[in-house]
Amino acid sequence: MFSLSDYKYTLPEGLIAQEAIHPHHDARMMVIDRETGEIEAETTFWNITDYLSDNRVIFFNDSRVVRSRVILNNIKYTKANGNSGILVHGEIFYLSSITENTFDALIRPGNKFGVGTIFEVWEYTIEVIKINESGRILKIIGGNISSFLEKHGSLPLPPYIKYDESKEADYQTSFAKNDWSVAAPTASLHFTQELMDKIECTKEYITLHVGLGTFKWIQTPDIRDYNIHSEKIEIPLNIFQKIEIIKNENKKIVAIGTTATRTLESLPYLWKNMSIDIKNSFDANTCNYWNTLTKSLESQNWIDLVQVNYEFWIMSFDTSIYITPGYEFLIVDDIITNFHLSESSLLVLVSAFLGYKNTRKIYDYAIWAHYRFYSFWDGMYIRWK
Repeated sequence: MFSLSDYKYTLPEGLIAQEAIHPHHDARMMVIDRETGEIEAETTFWNITDYLSDNRVIFFNDSRVVRSRVILNNIKYTKANGNSGILVHGEIFYLSSITENTFDALIRPGNKFGVGTIFEVWEYTIEVIKINESGRILKIIGGNISSFLEKHGSLPLPPYIKYDESKEADYQTSFAKNDWSVAAPTASLHFTQELMDKIECTKEYITLHVGLGTFKWIQTPDIRDYNIHSEKIEIPLNIFQKIEIIKNENKKIVAIGTTATRTLESLPYLWKNMSIDIKNSFDANTCNYWNTLTKSLESQNWIDLVQVNYEFWIMSFDTSIYITPGYEFLIVDDIITNFHLSESSLLVLVSAFLGYKNTRKIYDYAIWAHYRFYSFWDGMYIRWK
């Protein structure tokens, strides 16, 4: 179960959903016993309330997908050496912000944009200030990233879905709030406002800004050798207290999607990395719970850039947590998720949660039963009874 080939499966093209079901909560859903791997029920997401007891607390990722793809047609550019020209067709793809007017991006064609190149994109002037591993660092002169993308960008659909502007609305969650994802937390797309109103369980919101790495295949023969992508997380500082109370009341935590799972399972390692000054801002019960939970935890280089905004009581950090079979889940009890790409880290995460053999069995059955795969999309609720 550590060989990349163990996570390869053949999917008929017709099972890659190209359009969303309306309403979204009518998508099919398997209910799976986490302990046995057996299918308890086959129903729809609308009926998920039949399986959500009131001792469960649901965590959603409220990140909002930004209009990160900007098409460039007949754009004037000037290189650092003074030579100028017209780019007939190209593209900027926003990856992540550095400041309000500098950002990481992919540019096509890259050979047109060396360091110092300046190009005019409508009313904006953009300069290439650095070439890095991911692509280019760009600076917007006379504007900011948010307004630039909102005016001239389009919502990026996954590469396996044929783009149509009419599909953009289906690729944003009903509760999306915080900008800067370049892909949707797709398990949350099932949760229409009508379904959210129907669910009586306590709902909590966390923010992980989904990056393009979510679509990458694992690139090493042994999955343990893979250098997984990093993603930015923003969470309320009181989440540590909330989880301590939830766990001490013997309630179960339900993560909606792999992004919420990565966020929640990063928290023990975040606590391990936090300074004493930050830890001392919590009460004794919270500190005792998290200190006990993480006492025997081995230190990992999964957490970076821990910053606290005490004005808004928000903590931000980058996580590169990598969940593979053998990982001990410390926070998440149940997961609601879609069917993921072959040879992806997301499929590996689900296998770590449900068990490798059980996951293979479920995926084989889903293909046989013609479930819709990937973002537009049926799914499963893996839970303890």
